[in-house]
Amino acid sequence: MFNDARTSLEIRAATDSVWKTRLMPVLVIVLLMTTIAAFFLGKYRAQVEWQQAIEALDILESDFTAMELENEKLKQSLAFEKAKSSRDLQIKRQAYDEVAQTLASSSREIASLRENIRFYESIIEGDEKKQGLQIKTVSLQSDGTVGNYRYRVIIVNSDYGKQETKGELLIEVEGLMEGDLKTIKVATGSAGKDAQLLFKYFQRVDGLLTIPDGFLPQRLHLTARLSGKKTEKKEKWYNWDILLNRGLPEQG
Repeated sequence: MFNDARTSLEIRAATDSVWKTRLMPVLVIVLLMTTIAAFFLGKYRAQVEWQQAIEALDILESDFTAMELENEKLKQSLAFEKAKSSRDLQIKRQAYDEVAQTLASSSREIASLRENIRFYESIIEGDEKKQGLQIKTVSLQSDGTVGNYRYRVIIVNSDYGKQETKGELLIEVEGLMEGDLKTIKVATGSAGKDAQLLFKYFQRVDGLLTIPDGFLPQRLHLTARLSGKKTEKKEKWYNWDILLNRGLPEQG
């Protein structure tokens, strides 16, 4: 059998070409399957990641909703506490005002009671030099309107007995009008009459007197008269300006 180098080369070349022809489809199929597998694997991974993203989004939305609800509760709680604090403060202020008014009223009552006690003590203790009928205290204050004044006179009878004392009180204002000295009689009783006195120990006479325009008051003249079995008369003059500016009862 004759065999040379050229024949051997041709056989090898032919054999390689056959193998390449057979392997190409296999490689193509393997590459295609690999591509398809990579595609489905990537798709699967994408689906998994998408599902995970959806789940994470749901959790975040749930947490956000819970935070919103908590925030709303905090707002409502804050508004409630604010309203409660405002109401508590209003109640405390109202209570403080009521207490302040009560204290002011109590202070006025205490002052009035002390004045009454001093007055009653002066009656009980008496004065050996001042027996019988007395014009005990006199006060004069502006009524707040021009020409109107409120007065208070307290009459005392230290020689009291078992029977009530009767009498009358006359009040006059002496002053100048157009340069002339004039006297104005004050209607202390009803129907323009003098105030009637009827007491056993003491009597208080309150009233309002009006000064006409152009009249300049100078002095206040008081006359107390007792009638009955034992008649008695007591007169007193008071300086108008001193009595008015003092604002407190003047001891007789």
